[in-house]
Amino acid sequence: MNQNQDKQIIIIGAGIAGCTSAIGLKKLGFDVTIIYKNRPFISYEGFSEKTKEGLISQECIKASKLLDKQSLRNSNWANSSNQVNYEYVVCRKDLDEALLNDVKEKDIKIIEAKVIGSIDDKNNKAKIICKINENKFELLADFIVDARGRFTPFKDEYICGPKNFSLLQELEISDIDENKTSIDSVKDGWIWQAYVGNKKGYIQFSCDEDFANKVNNFDDLLKILNMQDRSFWSLKTSKPIGKIVKRDSYCKIHKEIINTKMMLIGDSASSIDPLSGNGAFQAMSMSSIAPFVINTILNKEEYEQKVAMNFYKSRVEFIFDKFTKVGKKFYCLEKRFKSDFWDKRQNWPKDKIVEHQIKLPRIEKRAVVNNSFIYENNVVITKDNPMGVWCFGNIEVANLAKYCLEEKNEEYLEYFEKFCKDKHLDEKFYIALKRWFISQEILV
Repeated sequence: MNQNQDKQIIIIGAGIAGCTSAIGLKKLGFDVTIIYKNRPFISYEGFSEKTKEGLISQECIKASKLLDKQSLRNSNWANSSNQVNYEYVVCRKDLDEALLNDVKEKDIKIIEAKVIGSIDDKNNKAKIICKINENKFELLADFIVDARGRFTPFKDEYICGPKNFSLLQELEISDIDENKTSIDSVKDGWIWQAYVGNKKGYIQFSCDEDFANKVNNFDDLLKILNMQDRSFWSLKTSKPIGKIVKRDSYCKIHKEIINTKMMLIGDSASSIDPLSGNGAFQAMSMSSIAPFVINTILNKEEYEQKVAMNFYKSRVEFIFDKFTKVGKKFYCLEKRFKSDFWDKRQNWPKDKIVEHQIKLPRIEKRAVVNNSFIYENNVVITKDNPMGVWCFGNIEVANLAKYCLEEKNEEYLEYFEKFCKDKHLDEKFYIALKRWFISQEILV
């Protein structure tokens, strides 16, 4: 009997984070139910090849197939204009539908309903109240995953950067032949434009909250864009489809993202400025480990539970810090404008003052994933791996690294060679492992 088949997990939200988490939990034998609402507006998003590979690796094959035709991406940023790369542009409603179809193939229960109020996580079972039409009902679970994105009503206790908002407008465009996108920096923010085929386009203006509050319709948006001293190809022969959408797009991370009854995941836990372009990567980075964290919380003792929760929290905070710095670097490239918008974002986040640099590389006790659970184990912390490395490929290397860091040159080289021989490593893997040890300054 599978130890998890009687443990019920509820996931609220059916985006990338919710659906990939559901599939991972189902593979561990949990009884998984997704509660979701249809996305209330049309939006498009550009995804990288890394996102497509992530969807495939997490068995979201139908969703990955929507990332089919790449669009050439033009960058008009600071004083530079060039064709930087390609991206897959996908309508999020289409992606939501494909993700749900991927989930259905795994025999995961799906309920379209509205969740009312907050999650009750104080008793033996976590509880939510749902509503379908006018009918309310309760659902109990051993664990609840909140994957409702930026709009999660879980709590307002979060740390955030400068508050910017994005104004989204779908367009009908008649005179463009090939799919393309572009990003433009302007005095009061930045603009992402996309032509996605079938005479459809899209424009997104990210700006300060004060500017966003002045826009109630497409004509208001045009007035503000006309003030930016820049022409926009998507607007030359276009007309709006539907109403303009206004949503927050600033960086924020919740202070409490996990306990023994629930966790926040994806944009619910932490969301980054879309300028960094890594929202999907961030979501799948969390969902790739969330099932093992939950498995540990529901099946292990208090100490292992704390290790697992700290591991998840540290991982979310690390990714958030990493990509807020990426966003800041992009903003700092723009030197032409002295507006409030640019000044705020070029000065956030503040650089952390490091009083002393702990020696690298070094060995520490950190959490690792092993046999579908989270355990504490020795890892090697290096300049390129601040979260620590336990295995290289399928070979545990922390204790090997520990020996090499503690012994003299001749002895550790001899020990390294003996280790590789005893493990029967083929020449290709041996060379790769040795190069990595040298690159991380474990072998000098």
